Amino acid sequence: MKVESYAPEGFIALDNSALIYPPTEARFNANTYRVSIDLTITVDPAILELAVNDVMQRCSYAKVSLHKGFFWYFLSPNPRPILLQEEGAYPCTRFSFKDGNGYLFKVLYSKNRIALECFHALTDGSGALIYLKMIVQQYYTLASLKEFTFKGALDFQVRPSRQEFSDPFQHLYDKNLPGSPSTGSSFHRIGKGSYDDRVKVISCLVDADLLHSISKKNGVSITGYLCSILLWSLQALQKEEIPMQKKRKPIRISVPMNLRKIFNYETMRNFTLFATPGIEPALGEYTFDEILRNVRHGMETSQDTKKILSQIKRNVGGERNILMRMAPNVIKNPLFKLLSDSLGDDLYSAVLSNLGYVQVPEELQPTLDRMDFYLSPGEMNKVALAVIGWKDTITLNFSSFYNSDTKLERLFCTFLVEAGIPVKISTNRSDSEEL
Repeated sequence: MKVESYAPEGFIALDNSALIYPPTEARFNANTYRVSIDLTITVDPAILELAVNDVMQRCSYAKVSLHKGFFWYFLSPNPRPILLQEEGAYPCTRFSFKDGNGYLFKVLYSKNRIALECFHALTDGSGALIYLKMIVQQYYTLASLKEFTFKGALDFQVRPSRQEFSDPFQHLYDKNLPGSPSTGSSFHRIGKGSYDDRVKVISCLVDADLLHSISKKNGVSITGYLCSILLWSLQALQKEEIPMQKKRKPIRISVPMNLRKIFNYETMRNFTLFATPGIEPALGEYTFDEILRNVRHGMETSQDTKKILSQIKRNVGGERNILMRMAPNVIKNPLFKLLSDSLGDDLYSAVLSNLGYVQVPEELQPTLDRMDFYLSPGEMNKVALAVIGWKDTITLNFSSFYNSDTKLERLFCTFLVEAGIPVKISTNRSDSEEL
């Protein structure tokens, strides 16, 4: 049986980046994320359902379900209806595929909010943002509110191209390149107090122009500046947990890079690899200027296409290995868990993902109240930071498994305020939980 990776006909192979997610999915490793939009109008779920179905008609490659085969997990067309769900108290919960009719995404709504949660095997954050844009755009059309085109959304009138659901990693694989080496393990916070799998959020709103200006003054992008603050905060926490300098481990931040623009390849599947800028506190304490310099260098070298292609060679080469291909899932799954730890979570101390600035159509601006992006944390790194910009604001969402330990968030926000950047904070934590 021929396996096609570009159209939902028959069995659809997972893209190379997605292979790791189904076998490693667990209570503290949900592999999910959320993008959402808050409006000043009341959301009508009946119209929203029509809008979602229209988007799925255009993007039929997302109308799929996940299955466990003998050798590999795979996708297949899903004929069942898409079920909208009312939003709960906590984002990025572990997926119950059965409750969602097998889909790898959930469309959530509340009085004024439309949200899309995805299991990472479907697409990455940039892909999910395109789906959300199309849902909102179509909702406004069907509700007879406004007609507009969201920049970056797909054209409803154009047939999907083969590239939209092809696996770019297979396209860019070069067997003649050497594979990228691993960087070794990093510091992981122990933290204080209990934790559970409810994703607690501390949300920070900052002025986009001000943050951009201060980042530029420091010679880095907004992502680089926020990454530097996160490293600075984790350095302080490691100093408390590990008083002896020579025993301190490297601190690295995993920063997803959207490869679509780098390689001019517009896919709706996962097309992300990770920069891991960091510092080595065993060598001594780093000033913030030194951290900025390390981050600037780390981000620049990580975006070198030769290094990226070397990473792709390592990842795809592992998938194509004859022993890996012929091993049944019962053997592969534990191996994938080890690979996920050794080539994933163990390599970094936290995740910082920036979806960038969303250009809001003029027609939507009067009724747009807010945009958000959330990541699910992991068991090894229990706090993650997701960033998105809209209108004149940037939203920073810290998601955490800790029930009361918010020290990392405190250090980060205090740094921003002392740097002259006011922060407006909100949370889904209960009154009994420490802020």
